[in-house]
Amino acid sequence: MTAQPDIQTTTRQRLEFHLDGIVQGVGFRPFVYGLALRHRLTGYVLNDASGVTIGAEGSPEQLATFARELRELAPPLSRIDHFSKRALPLDDDPDHNSDYDGQFHIKASEQQSAATVAISPDQGMCEACARDVANPLDRHHRYPFTNCTHCGPRYTIIRRLPYDRPHTAMAGFAMCPRCAAAYEDPLDRRYHAQPVSCPECGPHLTWRNGRGDALAEREDGLQAAARALQTGALIAVKGMGGYHLICDARDEGAVARLRQLKRRERKPLAVMMGSLAEAQLHVTGSEEEWNLLASQARPITLLRKRTKDDWPSQQPAVPLAEGIAPGIPYLGVMLPYTPLHQLLLDACAIPLVATSANGRGSPILVECEAVVRELGHQIDGILDHNRPILHPCDDSLVQWAGGRRQTLRLARGYAPCTPSLQEAVKVPMLAVGAQQKNQLALAFARQRIYSPYIGDLHSLPMQDHFEQTLATFQGLYDLVPELLVSDRHPGYLSHQWAREYCREHNATHLEVQHHHAHLLAVMAEHNLTGPVLGFAFDGTGLGDEGALWGGELLIADVQGFERVAHLKPFRLIGGEAAIREPVRQLLGLLFESYGVDEIRQLDIPLINKLPIERISNLHQLWHLGRNAPHTSSIGRLFDAVAALLGLVDTPDYEGEAGLLLEAAALRLSPHEQPWPLHFELTEQPDGPLLIDWAPLVDALIKARDRAPVASLAAGFIRAISELVVALAKRFSGYPVALGGGVFQNRVLMDALIPRLEGAGCEVLTSEILPLNDGGIAAGQLWFAIHHEAAQTGVASLDE
Repeated sequence: MTAQPDIQTTTRQRLEFHLDGIVQGVGFRPFVYGLALRHRLTGYVLNDASGVTIGAEGSPEQLATFARELRELAPPLSRIDHFSKRALPLDDDPDHNSDYDGQFHIKASEQQSAATVAISPDQGMCEACARDVANPLDRHHRYPFTNCTHCGPRYTIIRRLPYDRPHTAMAGFAMCPRCAAAYEDPLDRRYHAQPVSCPECGPHLTWRNGRGDALAEREDGLQAAARALQTGALIAVKGMGGYHLICDARDEGAVARLRQLKRRERKPLAVMMGSLAEAQLHVTGSEEEWNLLASQARPITLLRKRTKDDWPSQQPAVPLAEGIAPGIPYLGVMLPYTPLHQLLLDACAIPLVATSANGRGSPILVECEAVVRELGHQIDGILDHNRPILHPCDDSLVQWAGGRRQTLRLARGYAPCTPSLQEAVKVPMLAVGAQQKNQLALAFARQRIYSPYIGDLHSLPMQDHFEQTLATFQGLYDLVPELLVSDRHPGYLSHQWAREYCREHNATHLEVQHHHAHLLAVMAEHNLTGPVLGFAFDGTGLGDEGALWGGELLIADVQGFERVAHLKPFRLIGGEAAIREPVRQLLGLLFESYGVDEIRQLDIPLINKLPIERISNLHQLWHLGRNAPHTSSIGRLFDAVAALLGLVDTPDYEGEAGLLLEAAALRLSPHEQPWPLHFELTEQPDGPLLIDWAPLVDALIKARDRAPVASLAAGFIRAISELVVALAKRFSGYPVALGGGVFQNRVLMDALIPRLEGAGCEVLTSEILPLNDGGIAAGQLWFAIHHEAAQTGVASLDE
């Protein structure tokens, strides 16, 4: 497609621009074309494997305005990381003349051997496409796969770079004449929207039974699925990045069936609402939270449940099932992010539970055959379609805490996340992340890539998913990592995989201590090298000399760290078993101060349930130190306190104890005060400052009969907030970095951030990267980028 500009011929310049970042699949070339047309330039624009190249000829004034507006007016989904220009000679060489023949062209993409262009995440449906789907006069009316350059799938359908239709899962769908015309018209918003299609030529829906037999097609299939959901069915729906399990969110029986299938007793489920107005009937939120929920990324957003005391004037006709998120104050809500989801919700007119269609320990399913094989005999139907999903991608999960966004799961809408580097790395790098909430991070040239969420690497299917995700990025970028970085923990499968890879490929292997990596992730997001005063509070991670850390204060930079304070260690009786049975953690605390008979006299309900012989056996294990490692973990202290207050017996999911403490704290009425609880700081002659929990635990035990649980829970969380502020004042002069899953506690963050800022501290948290183990790979990568091994190839560890 060409434009006919009218340029000045008296004074001409010819410039070549190169831009990289997220500049493909986001409407950048038609934007450049329109801009060049407006400024009457000749030349061309093309995609290549490293970004977008533009050749432009015109007057100096035209070119200067064009260069400025390239950055200022770029498409909303684009991101320009690097912008360069150089002058080209004005020559009459006939071999080059066709590029500047009085017109402006969009040239075919160039394939190069080494791609570096950033991949855009999948994007939720834009407002313009939503209007098309709702318009009876538009050819996309009620079409579930409507998209344009401003929305739709990207990562999940790409085979290779550059991002052009033959390189995507849409290659098998030949465009009809009208779609082809839109695709080829630079002034159409569907110009080179690679998944562009319509009912005449694109993917379509099929309604199937649990055996996979086709029962209805297209609109009939959609309506059949909606009727099934309205009558209490449990179905699988193929979305953008995988299949969801979906049921009526008001139906306790359907929710219970879903939980049984997922083997998830209490872990919260997400609910998809048809509109923002519907969501506001069930949850409350600030303006920032509503903006997060309704943003084009369409993440699952954790919002406060409404209570009966706070119903809006227009109440929902039927409340949501209690079984969706039992016992906690938050509900994960998302709005429809594809036309298919919107059409299904409109047809049902009910809120829907929507959770990934996979069993515990398995990746999200992307093929109908797998759904039939693994779930078919337990579900009532499958709403399927025939657009392949090449790369699975879960739903992102976010919340608003401490006046800022927190990303709890980095996935659809946000990942792949591709922050650039100012300087190129010397060798391709791979960070393999942690054992839980695994994600990968890569660096090559001036590009960083954080993969979408992978999950916990406890099973062979998840390990396969890990390797398939890595293979995706290696294939897209023709990447062979030469430097790998992992957690120090030898039991992590990611660590073992990295060691084996380095042995087989003669690559360099670095290790980074877990809690240092938490802080490095915060630093990476802010492009800082340190030093920072870093609070790394989480469950457990391997520290020095085999100890399990998790309540650490580190002065850290990109080279290493000094441990300046930590929680007083206590034993985890039974190791991993203690995490599954918090009463063991509670006993690990109590055995430090009380004998077995004294503990029985404390009248703690969870301990009273245990036979005296069991308590004695656990005491023996504690005394001998057999399979009872010491930990300094504040996350584990949360578990023990929740057990002491009778809030948790056997956790159903990671972090449940912390959420239940948070729920209890939020029940404190406005006229009540949190119970006064405090940690003590103890100097050690030749070591870090010790954070002593014993006075706090003793005070909790004594106050159980005098204070409500809400006051005690709020007092415990406030004590942690006061501890952090006191330590920040004691070790002043550094920016304060907060890392680790404990800081996902909203009650804690809402109190802590204002207190730290009020004390004059610069507070650093992750907003894009997860504070939990999902951010570990990014921290590992930041270490590798700044480590001398990146230049010399010599492996080294933290100091």
